[in-house]
Amino acid sequence: MKFKLVMFFAFAILMVGVLSMAQPLQLVFWGGWTGPDGNVMRQLVTEYNGGHPDVHVTLTTMQWTPLFTKFLVSSRGGQSPNILAMHGPDIPEFASYGLLTPIGNVIEENGFKSSQFAPAAWSGTFYHGKQYAFPLDLHMNAIYYNKKLFRKAGITLPTGWITGKEFLNMAIKLTIDKNGKHPGEPGFDPNNITQYGIALYSLNWHGFLEWYELLRQQGYEFLNSSMNKVGYPLSAGQKAWSWLQDLFFKYHVAPIGANSPLQDFLIGKTAMLEDGPWEIPAMTAQKGLEWDTFPIPQVFKHKAVWGSGHVLTIPIHQDKKHMKAAENFVTWLVKHSDKWALSGNIPAYNSAREFARTLPGRTGFLESTPYETMLPRIPKESQVFSSASVSPIVVAGQNILMRNKDILPVMKWMNQQIDMIFTQ
Repeated sequence: MKFKLVMFFAFAILMVGVLSMAQPLQLVFWGGWTGPDGNVMRQLVTEYNGGHPDVHVTLTTMQWTPLFTKFLVSSRGGQSPNILAMHGPDIPEFASYGLLTPIGNVIEENGFKSSQFAPAAWSGTFYHGKQYAFPLDLHMNAIYYNKKLFRKAGITLPTGWITGKEFLNMAIKLTIDKNGKHPGEPGFDPNNITQYGIALYSLNWHGFLEWYELLRQQGYEFLNSSMNKVGYPLSAGQKAWSWLQDLFFKYHVAPIGANSPLQDFLIGKTAMLEDGPWEIPAMTAQKGLEWDTFPIPQVFKHKAVWGSGHVLTIPIHQDKKHMKAAENFVTWLVKHSDKWALSGNIPAYNSAREFARTLPGRTGFLESTPYETMLPRIPKESQVFSSASVSPIVVAGQNILMRNKDILPVMKWMNQQIDMIFTQ
């Protein structure tokens, strides 16, 4: 009887060991893709899981701000995700907290070199000389345009960079009041416009981003060389804000305080829209819409466009087995990022980006890639460039682009508020 009991327990222990060995290693992957891009990433994760039965990746998505808050909380308890997506400018904040694993050696060991990636994407993975992430993609502003409305207005379809003057002339031709008149014509009624030339964001932080790229087109950085204070010339800042403000209040080619610039473009209320590649799925889903993209206009001396990019980080608090599995998954994801182009984002990996060239509507973004300029890389990035409604950059954009306030005092107030954040 004792022998049978011993054999039973031995068999049970053996079976537990076998079952344990059969269970795939679990990896937790967090990202902020809550739209159609999230569906594309889920498909990639499913593909990886299907080809790697020894590992199972679970993707959790939520809006970026609550995602990062959850990450900070979970990190305090040693419960970080195995892989965390973020944007390049987010790295300094989390790296300064000691929450990210430096993985430059991992990237090198897997055969990746800087020459294989878009320069802005590669440089966006470093902080204080250490590389903390794999570059996944780039996303920047471009101009979406309605081909039917362009043809109706007799405008040649744009294929590349145009000047600010050319852009303004197009926007005027594409702006029509109820009597069929354009801005500048006798009798034009700015209070009864049926079609606008361009839709621009002015309610959220994108108004600031539209200004930032025009500041960079003048060759100026937003912060000083020490990255601890606002450092651009007020005259340059005023020129950039004035150009945007005039589109709303002088030329009347953009609707003031638009709640949904994307929807306005989709239904033909506006002929152009400045926005990022994340809107591509909405464009393709809109029946009857003939659209394409071209780069934002070069208003000043240099070509420059605001942009950012998703990167893949590996947080700390991991054993060697999970660390290695996370490295393998992220490496696989970058090498298969041509499929990520279906989300609208532009792959950072050069060979994968070639696939994006075969997809409709990518021209404006691909042409802009060499001229992408990201926000300054600072540990207080989420405070200085906060998208919250009370953020200085949001309030300033609304006062200038919605309320037509005098630019100089608003800009001085914004700069003062940002400098105060650095001293806190």
